[in-house]
Amino acid sequence: MSQSEAWIVTALGMTVVFVGLLLCVAFIQLFSRISKRITWGEGGHGETAHGASPPAAPEAAAGGAPSEPVPADILAVIATAIEVERKLYVSRPDARRPAMQS
Repeated sequence: MSQSEAWIVTALGMTVVFVGLLLCVAFIQLFSRISKRITWGEGGHGETAHGASPPAAPEAAAGGAPSEPVPADILAVIATAIEVERKLYVSRPDARRPAMQS
């Protein structure tokens, strides 16, 4: 195969892939528009049904007051603990199982 034939094959391959990606985008847009026009029944498809009220926010167990957002420093501690656990036991998934009691 000569150099010019190799460039032609490369260009054709890249063109086919690019056209395929454009067709994928077109089909995704088409299906998105079609799914918005379909009536999905109760609750809709990821959205509330027309005329239905949005779901009520969950209330806290004590006193019924709305829950406060978790502070950023607490979230950082939880995320760090999860990451440490993941790194410690990634190669030994059975190491965290509790010992069998006789």
